[in-house]
Amino acid sequence: MITFIIFFLSLIFFDLFLVYIGQVTLAFIMGVLLLVILGIVLLLVIRECFRVLKGNAPYVPSGKKLINKILAEIDFKENSRVYELGCGDARFLRALVGKKNIQAIGYEYFIIPFMVARLYNFLQGNKIKVYYKDFFKVNLADADFIFCFLLTKEMENLEEKLKKELKSGAMVISNTFQFKDWPPAKTIILDTNKKSGLNNKIYIYRK
Repeated sequence: MITFIIFFLSLIFFDLFLVYIGQVTLAFIMGVLLLVILGIVLLLVIRECFRVLKGNAPYVPSGKKLINKILAEIDFKENSRVYELGCGDARFLRALVGKKNIQAIGYEYFIIPFMVARLYNFLQGNKIKVYYKDFFKVNLADADFIFCFLLTKEMENLEEKLKKELKSGAMVISNTFQFKDWPPAKTIILDTNKKSGLNNKIYIYRK
């Protein structure tokens, strides 16, 4: 999101520069395009807010400290298949593929972080596959590892899905939120003095 804001502000300053050098017609055309883009973004944000009200987890990225702790604690086997459900800008998968040779797949149902994820992947030339799709409609039977940062209601629905689909030995890693009836094999607390629960607890489950 910060990247998008910086990019958009850069276009505005460029548009003002066009006015300054006398390219008024070109500046006008570019200004209209910027307004159209801004209008589309606002409509998308309103749509995303509506989905959050329906129970979907909002876009809140996993913290760098938490991601590094996961990479330090868990042995992701070479060529294993790792899914991130509600991957946002796919920062967890990017951190993982930077250290391990794995098959990384992300699913994101909010269009803006999805587009940011695809942009990052393109610029960095990595092989992460990110899909704009509801992960509840995806069969996860081939997953070796699953990482998620979801809300309580979504975790309840996901628990039922994973118990049916996951193969024996698969691991589920959850940031902050835990399953209702599936006890974690391990719980990691990053900072016992931290008041906020977000990005501070890691729940690890084994099928």
